[in-house]
Amino acid sequence: MTILELVAISLMVLGSVFTLLAAIGIVRMPDLYCRLSATSKAAPFGVGLILAGTVLVVGEVSFSLQAAAVAIFITITSPVAAHAVARAVFRTDTSANIESPSIALDSKVDSSEDE
Repeated sequence: MTILELVAISLMVLGSVFTLLAAIGIVRMPDLYCRLSATSKAAPFGVGLILAGTVLVVGEVSFSLQAAAVAIFITITSPVAAHAVARAVFRTDTSANIESPSIALDSKVDSSEDE
């Protein structure tokens, strides 16, 4: 295994960790605004690291250009989409304190223990 492959693997693992943290942030954050913040920051960074590792493994120029285009697209559109959703929630006066799935599950578990 070469050093280039080790760097690629470490980039992919680190990118997977950031993407996992974004997914955990969706479930564990208390309200919509925090969930949007968690995903709009960690997910593009994780995807970018995974793409960088993949580019190192593949090593073709055409694939590198395509991966760079995908990374730029995700980096630009993710915060814009999060802002659009947050602004729509704010403007429609919709409650942003919708229970996260983990909080709803905790309350169901607590109520079943009481019986």
